Amino acid sequence: MRNIFTAGIFVIISAVVLSACAGTSRDKWQPETGQAAALMTVNHQTYTDEITSYSGPAIVIFYNNQYWQSLDMKRRIEDLAEKYEGKAKFAMFHWQISDDPSRFSLEMLPTVILYRNGEEIDRIKGIPPEVKEREKLNDDLELWFLKNALALKGSEYSGEFTYLFRNGYTLQVGNY
Repeated sequence: MRNIFTAGIFVIISAVVLSACAGTSRDKWQPETGQAAALMTVNHQTYTDEITSYSGPAIVIFYNNQYWQSLDMKRRIEDLAEKYEGKAKFAMFHWQISDDPSRFSLEMLPTVILYRNGEEIDRIKGIPPEVKEREKLNDDLELWFLKNALALKGSEYSGEFTYLFRNGYTLQVGNY
């Protein structure tokens, strides 16, 4: 009898804990689309209406699920979208390898393009191959977003960026 009572209490506590956990993530997660509520999906047909016609900052990640680099960058953009929901429009564009990249001038995946009032402001191509460099990427992305998308001023929004080119050349830029 005591074992049944203990098992019953365990089941009740487990159910309460699991439902509490499910409730917090359900608020931001949309099961019908499989994505965070702060990140919308765009495609060839909806891109102009959702992104280039939007008055304000918009960030779009072009990615493909076949590549870990795309999924890594997509996760980072999802985190940024959740943190700054309502400050900009965040979108993802699942790029098919057979699509023609000329419309968006895509050279590689992932590519993140920043727009302000429908005009392209900046883009990030690829993701650093070294783990050590990727560890700094979240802070760099956030600073890039605050400085360029929201156009915030001040020393707390300044930093140094290192751009890596395919030919091995690196360019270091300070934006203060």
